[in-house]
Amino acid sequence: MSLFRNIFFLLLCVNAGFLGYDFYKGGHIGENLVDHARQLNVETVQQRFQQAVVTIKSTTPESIAQQVNNAFAQLKEFNTVDDVLAYVRDKTAVNGGSGAGAIMEGNVHVLTQSNFKTVMDGSRPALVEFYAPWCGHCKNLAPVYAELGDAFAHSDQVIIAKVDADEHRDLGGAFGVQGFPTLKWFPKGVTTKDGVEDYKGGRDLDSLSKFVRDHTGIRPRVRSTKSDVVTLTTSNFHDVVDDAKTGTLVEFYASWCGHCKNLAPIYEKVASAFANEPSCQVAKIDADIERAIGTEYDISGFPTLKFFPADGAEPIPYDGARNEAGFLEFLNRHCKTRRVVGGGLDTVAGRIAQLDALALDFVKAKTAEAKKDIQTKAADLVATVDNSRYAKYYAKLMEKVVDGGDAFIQKEKARLDKIMKSNTVTPAKLDDFTIRQNILNAFDPKAEPVKYDE
Repeated sequence: MSLFRNIFFLLLCVNAGFLGYDFYKGGHIGENLVDHARQLNVETVQQRFQQAVVTIKSTTPESIAQQVNNAFAQLKEFNTVDDVLAYVRDKTAVNGGSGAGAIMEGNVHVLTQSNFKTVMDGSRPALVEFYAPWCGHCKNLAPVYAELGDAFAHSDQVIIAKVDADEHRDLGGAFGVQGFPTLKWFPKGVTTKDGVEDYKGGRDLDSLSKFVRDHTGIRPRVRSTKSDVVTLTTSNFHDVVDDAKTGTLVEFYASWCGHCKNLAPIYEKVASAFANEPSCQVAKIDADIERAIGTEYDISGFPTLKFFPADGAEPIPYDGARNEAGFLEFLNRHCKTRRVVGGGLDTVAGRIAQLDALALDFVKAKTAEAKKDIQTKAADLVATVDNSRYAKYYAKLMEKVVDGGDAFIQKEKARLDKIMKSNTVTPAKLDDFTIRQNILNAFDPKAEPVKYDE
């Protein structure tokens, strides 16, 4: 028992010294802890106990490991005692210490029971998200809401804030929150439930930004992001989808449609994957606005997806999985492309069946004369295939090996691999280097020639 008593007294002394140093430096950790203790009552203790039980039940070895890793990551940021004090002050404030002021997560204000009245004092209008950490819809909204905070970070005339209403239930109850996420608009001068407006718009950045702009006159500064999705209207629709050289996947959507908004980031990835494919493109049209086109193609629900083949055949309804892999499988089949998830090319893209067979014969040839004969055949074949650019690469590789020996293949592989790993390669060049790597792999005694031409 004496050992435990000594450890207890040691910890007591360390804590006393820690709090004394904070007080000396002008901090208020001790005051916050005392004030927090004063606010405890039976109901609060019961809530904390229930939350603790739920946390314990949901604890797994993986979650414990993650918390340990997070703790070590946090310790790496502590260089002085003052760093530790600053961290404790913030955590005390978040957990309800009095005197807590603005707590920021990026450019979003984090509201708590203790700082709500201080931040939401009516001097500025505010959009507040009442959320719960376990809520799936809240998790989906989180990155968008963070972008919203960034969009209005340049102005101190409006507040973008959020509150964990599962932890701070009194706040949620005071403003009639019954589900998550709930967004409420607090006009300037409003600090109570009276006058607060429920937000009922879309949960995308454009809708949220427009709402705040319309209510404040403050223009958001939203970073423009490049989109590879072709935007169609009534005036350009047929010019695009009737192109005899390109197959086009079209999404018929409505701006208010929730399923369309959920599809949008996936659709962007698909468009980016095919951005360098001349035979295939990804497009969209707001069929709620461009109703003539919607009527022409019997669009009765959103989103509806149709593929318009390059040969002018009737559009093909898309009824596959609405994920990146599903779209890529569909478009590869109809556009005769070789794209993979993430936007790259597969391992046989660009390879040519006849030349693959010659490449295998070439590496297995025993004499220089035999290799030279195969190189001549490859050079003659170049002019007869459609993909002459990469057909020439087969012939060029054979020429280099005949002149300089078999080691050239491995040297070329290493050279291309180094270039591809750099951060300066454009997507178009990356495709080119990937195809060249694929062709180099055909010059392997164990390689199997492709069975059809690319």
